[in-house]
Amino acid sequence: MCFIISVVGLFLAYNFYNAGNMLLAGGSVLVSAVFIFLMIRNILHVKKKREEKNDN
Repeated sequence: MCFIISVVGLFLAYNFYNAGNMLLAGGSVLVSAVFIFLMIRNILHVKKKREEKNDN
């Protein structure tokens, strides 16, 4: 879900940038960056839990 939201946000940022609206483009990039960060954090958390589960 985070991946889809970040891709849509980047698409919107590109469209806003081409339309000349830098404020909305920057906001869309910021929202996309937050969701990409959350996605990476979740992947690393799940990977760590799986490694702990395999150790037991």
